[in-house]
Amino acid sequence: MTQDFDLDRYVRNSRAVDLSGVAWDQISAHPVSGAEARCLTFMMDIETHTVMYARDLLATRAAFDPEVTAFMSCWIYEEFWHGEAFSRFLGEAGFTLAPDREKVTAASPYPTKTARNERIRRALGRSVYTGHLVSMLGSALTRDFVAIQMTWGAMNELSAINSYQAMIERSANPVLRDILRRVIKDERRHFAFYRAQARMRLARSARARRLARWAMQRLWAPVGTGLRPQEESDFALVWLFGDDAGLDRMRRIDATIAELPGFAGATLAEDARRRSLERMPPSRVPELSTDGALARAGVHRERREAAA
Repeated sequence: MTQDFDLDRYVRNSRAVDLSGVAWDQISAHPVSGAEARCLTFMMDIETHTVMYARDLLATRAAFDPEVTAFMSCWIYEEFWHGEAFSRFLGEAGFTLAPDREKVTAASPYPTKTARNERIRRALGRSVYTGHLVSMLGSALTRDFVAIQMTWGAMNELSAINSYQAMIERSANPVLRDILRRVIKDERRHFAFYRAQARMRLARSARARRLARWAMQRLWAPVGTGLRPQEESDFALVWLFGDDAGLDRMRRIDATIAELPGFAGATLAEDARRRSLERMPPSRVPELSTDGALARAGVHRERREAAA
């Protein structure tokens, strides 16, 4: 067990995100912008498909580590419920999603949006298999592959925390802000595990530091890239982080990752922001936030209480 993370305590206390007391009946009384709905749909898809990342991770030497697998057993479960929390919020706010436009309510059976989730996974096509094989091959070639994966996971979890915090700052819906704060509590624990594992593995191997730095600089992309269309990833990043405050937040992410052995001076988040802004200038965000644009992206506003 790493000294920086109490795995025993985490496993004993792991559970679905606590949604007791959430004012679901008040969601429709507050606005949900088109930008929020589009971004939250993207976030929901990421959380729901954590299992795809876990599948690749378990195809590597990570599967031999009882601490990693114990964490992942809880992590996948918690991330699933994050996705379901976002799914219900969107349903209560009057949004349905392609392909079947399921109306999600408190009475909906779990898992929700099965048709959507199956379509997303099938749309990945051959990349589902090639990604799996690459993970297996990389792990076979070097014992340090798990260090790369733990660093990758730390970056993704830290990015998720900051994305939810940025959403809280932008949202006028108090119920959404409440749900996001609850989810962030889980994400902080997830980040703490990945960071502790990455720090331990990077500290003990110069080769691990070199490989991880190379992989993160050349291969890492914001979480959700590849799972969903590039436009959705860019939209979320530009809407959440495209202004000066967003740049400051990206730099704080980089400063935190730079504390890992071998990552001094890394600018992963800032570089990702720059690439997204090159593909999608902020001036495009309003046109992509209209009800018509949302519908073309498979996000349908069924009620009209809130303006886009």
